[in-house]
Amino acid sequence: MEMDQFFSVLAKSDSVDSIETAFFEYVEQRNFKQEIQQLIDKQDYELLGRVRNDGIVLYEDKQWRMLLTLDALTTDPNVAVTFSSESLYSVISNHRYVLHAYPEDDEGIQVTDEKNPITTRQLKLLSSGFAYEFYKPKEKVVVALHNKSIKRQVCARYCSKTGQKLAAYSGTHNLDRYKMFIGIMHQFGTTGSPFLEQLTKHPVNAIRWHALVELFKLDHERAKHILVSFLQDQCPTIRAQANATMTQLAEFERINA
Repeated sequence: MEMDQFFSVLAKSDSVDSIETAFFEYVEQRNFKQEIQQLIDKQDYELLGRVRNDGIVLYEDKQWRMLLTLDALTTDPNVAVTFSSESLYSVISNHRYVLHAYPEDDEGIQVTDEKNPITTRQLKLLSSGFAYEFYKPKEKVVVALHNKSIKRQVCARYCSKTGQKLAAYSGTHNLDRYKMFIGIMHQFGTTGSPFLEQLTKHPVNAIRWHALVELFKLDHERAKHILVSFLQDQCPTIRAQANATMTQLAEFERINA
């Protein structure tokens, strides 16, 4: 499927159900590695797309965002998680997703004595009705398609042994609250540094990174020391961000030496 044909399908559709086959066919037929290398060689960053923290934007409109990104979907052992939006993922590196999907209802998830993990390169996450447990996390190069208009208000975590809900929380509320609070810390001067440094150890990846960004405004040297430690972070996205930032800092310091 040609690029223009696929984007035409996106323009006419508002559900992943109607574009699922077209998306996977489109990704299978594209040699993204070669195409992106050619764009980099030409320094054609406009065609390459906008580079975001979560990947390279290949396409975006009011309804859809398609990204080329590093991904390592995983959860804690024996924990199944629901997700905040309908999404499609197609792995283009030499990896597979290994997961188990559990039917979900108001009481919990349905578990069985025998688990049969699903191994797939093409992953569809439903907006409701299922919780997912991922195994064997690996960094994968992934083309991800997200429907921006479909979101779940509640993300739940379940024990995949008992089926009982472990916790229910807003998928965005806590993160937005932390980001707002972190964003005003620089107004308190160096008083805010210990709080931000503590948050660079927060279990939520986005909060750790956001806290480090704000810490750079208050204590450059301490923030740089933490940035070095982020090169070994458990999250592949943070490791990639830290590596790119270190490269940019090194170049900046070289030019201004």
